[in-house]
Amino acid sequence: MSYWDIIIRVSLAAAMAGAIGYEREQKNRPAGMKTHMLVCIGAATFAILERLLIEESMDLLGSYSNISGSIPTISIGRLVAQVISGIGFLGAGTIIITRRNITGLTTAASIWLVACLGIVVGYGMYALSLIVFVIIMITLVALKRIIHVHSVKKLEIKYYHRVETKEYILQYFALKGIVVKDVDFSLEAGEGRNIYTNIYTVDMPSDIDYINIVEDLSIYKNMIRIRMISL
Repeated sequence: MSYWDIIIRVSLAAAMAGAIGYEREQKNRPAGMKTHMLVCIGAATFAILERLLIEESMDLLGSYSNISGSIPTISIGRLVAQVISGIGFLGAGTIIITRRNITGLTTAASIWLVACLGIVVGYGMYALSLIVFVIIMITLVALKRIIHVHSVKKLEIKYYHRVETKEYILQYFALKGIVVKDVDFSLEAGEGRNIYTNIYTVDMPSDIDYINIVEDLSIYKNMIRIRMISL
């Protein structure tokens, strides 16, 4: 393996991992472009090292067999196997668990994948690495636009004047394509007027941000408090 081969493989690993990391960084995820690049470069380095060790071992085996007539066995894949198993701690660090909500799983999976990608590039399997890279980018960038997955959320709304405010909320949901799956209702007797609290279980289209929903509803004059509850 020449120095040019090494430069090309490490550079290709950095470029592909950088593109994947850029997509994660654009979505404000825990691991961004630099983390993905470093993981992929490290994995590629181990793969190149193992490839060099294999070439050196083959040369030694050739000279050894000419002397003794027997060929000792060598183990292939131990270094890269340690990379794949060891990268788990970094992926686990990107997973955040709050109450019943878990985030960071996609970023953890992308870190593990760029490690695999680095190994493939390090071994010089360019066609396989490019195919895997394209599929990863399609999965991260384009798949969500092709397959629309609705998300179920709980929205707590506290307000005055039950009839007119409830009608306004339902009209807003219908306008945005939000489907109400269930409603929990409670009443607080206040001084002069009652305070109503509705907890809506809603099925939200994937192209709607819940932050915009909270901001839009809060403009209405009868609103007291609006918040999204994690499931």
